Amino acid sequence: MSQNNEEFNSELTLIHDQAMKLLQDQVTPEHLKQLLEQPGSFDEKLWQTAVELGWPLLSAPERFGGLGMDLDGLVTLTEILGQKTASLPLISAFVALDAITHCGAEHLPTEQANAIASGAAKVCLALAEPEESGIPSMPNTAMAHGKLNGIKAISAFANVADIALVSATDATQTILVLVDLHQAGVTRTAQPGFDQSRAAASLCFKNASAIPLTEANLDRALGLAALATAFEQIGGAEAAMLMARDYALERHVFNQPIGRFQAIKHKIADMYWRIELARGCALDALQSFQAGASSWLGSSAAARIAATAAYEFTAQENIETHAGIGTTWEGMPQHYYRRSRALALELGSIHSWRNRLIHQTHIAQPAFQEPALQEALGTSEELYQYRLQARAWLAQHAPDYSGEVRLGLSPEEDLALGRRWQALKQTSGYAAINLPAKWGGGGKTELHKIIFGEEELRYQLPTEYFVISTAQIMAIFLRYAPERQREELGPRAICGDDIWCQMFSEPAAGSDLAAVRLKATAATRNAVDGWVLSGQKLWTSWAHISKYGFVVARTDPSVVKHKGISTFYVDMNTPGITVRPIRRMAGQNDVNEVFFDDVFIPDSQRLGPVNKGFNVAMEMLMVERIAGVYDESIGGVSLPELIKLAHRSRIDGQPAIEDGQVRAALAQGYIERLGLRNIYRRAMAAIENGKEPGPEGSIRKLILGRARQQQGALALDLMGAQGAYMNPQGDFRTDFAWSWIDPAARIAGGTDEVLLSTIGERVLGLPQDHRPDKNVPFNQL
Repeated sequence: MSQNNEEFNSELTLIHDQAMKLLQDQVTPEHLKQLLEQPGSFDEKLWQTAVELGWPLLSAPERFGGLGMDLDGLVTLTEILGQKTASLPLISAFVALDAITHCGAEHLPTEQANAIASGAAKVCLALAEPEESGIPSMPNTAMAHGKLNGIKAISAFANVADIALVSATDATQTILVLVDLHQAGVTRTAQPGFDQSRAAASLCFKNASAIPLTEANLDRALGLAALATAFEQIGGAEAAMLMARDYALERHVFNQPIGRFQAIKHKIADMYWRIELARGCALDALQSFQAGASSWLGSSAAARIAATAAYEFTAQENIETHAGIGTTWEGMPQHYYRRSRALALELGSIHSWRNRLIHQTHIAQPAFQEPALQEALGTSEELYQYRLQARAWLAQHAPDYSGEVRLGLSPEEDLALGRRWQALKQTSGYAAINLPAKWGGGGKTELHKIIFGEEELRYQLPTEYFVISTAQIMAIFLRYAPERQREELGPRAICGDDIWCQMFSEPAAGSDLAAVRLKATAATRNAVDGWVLSGQKLWTSWAHISKYGFVVARTDPSVVKHKGISTFYVDMNTPGITVRPIRRMAGQNDVNEVFFDDVFIPDSQRLGPVNKGFNVAMEMLMVERIAGVYDESIGGVSLPELIKLAHRSRIDGQPAIEDGQVRAALAQGYIERLGLRNIYRRAMAAIENGKEPGPEGSIRKLILGRARQQQGALALDLMGAQGAYMNPQGDFRTDFAWSWIDPAARIAGGTDEVLLSTIGERVLGLPQDHRPDKNVPFNQL
């Protein structure tokens, strides 16, 4: 990060802290309630304070006397305003100044621009019209011969604004105009509503004088307003979520906080992931706009939809969490509920924005392509060159191992193809890129591995057999195994000769790893000290084709359950080990149950200290979490292929793509992919800066599983009766009928319910569920 960037971020931090303190002091619950009492109310005192502090100037262009902090300064303030449900016309000022800047006029309306930038003039956006759910692209309000005529629906701040930015039709095109609201041709009427603190009013123009901003673009103005408003909505949603969380901690029922009940805990965790999805979309839109990418308008529409949905859900469920008190005038939840509804409507309904998203992103077009992967992770030239090198290598070699090459292969043939691909990667330095070269790895960093993984995802390669071995187990095995085993077994796993499986889960120990019952009893056989394993493992992926397995076992049942665990590795061909594939509902047998019947292993196969295996297992789960967030795709049905299916399928004789509900489902798929992309980027930024990712892995898993299920269900619906037929020789990667297995995505790697509890407890600080096994020796449970 450059010094300029550091200084800029430091300034934003100071602005944030200053704004938080000011709003904490001035925007009290009592004050907010006073504003709600009178239609068209406005906090003039707060506005004057904001002007004195230079808030309108922060994002204003320097040519108009502003500080030029652009959207960064604006969204910093709007998110805080959202948190406090305070209302100031900062977004409308920014949009109006942007329209003036891009109007293409030889003589800019500099006087008006300077007044808006300084805060001497308040401005409102008058874009909505009566009986229109959205913002009309060809408004009825008309501009002719310098005069404006028409009616604009209720607009925020119109009751106190000095200037309005108005959309109008000029002959055959839509333009934006500036209107002085203090002239005789303007009538404004404050309207009663459910959020009366935003100075809302309708506007009527009768031969009002107006300044045309000929080349200013309505789509751009709406995109900027939606983007900045999304941050305000995210701020409000987050504050409502934290209010619900705090109440769940203090409110007691049956002598315990209600936040301990899963129904409440999961509700609040649901708020959290929805907010983070919206934040991901909003950040993507912001970054795209700042980079000058043409995709920013589509991202802005996605942010608008996701933020609206997140705020409305959170505000409503905040009231539910508070129960009766949440519905009262005295209760604070009403303020977020009112504001969530107001912001959801002021720029047009969510349905109109869904249509705008489909138009801006070309989702309904057969040639649609998913949002591109991040082009260059990080700022390092060396990493960028590595990406280009990896991309070129994959373009040369991957087609021989991917896509149609895999169609029709038996499981054994596909595995053989995968082994050849893994071996080729290993000889070229692209297998286990982050592991030491002396044991067969690439000898580079986690970021190099991530970059190669991004590029590799462009192809449908047979890599699934080796992910557990190379991306998870080897990192721990090479850390704890004796040197001889590292030298012998490490390279064989990394090149694909040996596949490893991870044996954690048991019939009575799924999400609760510390509840394992597989016994490991110290023993000596043939003068060799070791351990005898007895018990069962369950849901073990790839055990039936694995040469070795990583196993967690109980070595001391007399202590609390997480302290009496040790970790080992075993040869899966050891006498006494029986692997039984589990046939899943679609016929696959990639998961197994494994039985240990008096299995002796030498102590040299122990990984880590005796009775400290829980910590070793946690290290592996951390590795798995990092490995899990680097894939920014959501897997399952390809969105471009689903769109093509929607074009081929017909509903009542018409292409399914023309059906509104089908288009809405496709738009939601786009939003989820966009949000996941930014969530992924944040995790990668943490790794790049030497930090561990936060809850991104859990958020991604929650969104991913549900998204796959919804998109898979849509694919089957589009197929109609044909969707009930599944080709036994088909492939879930290319055959839509296999989408019916997608419920498994919400179970594998941790169920939704467990992830929601984890987020509620570890991220949001809600109390743990009742744990009768806590601090009790395992053999007493």
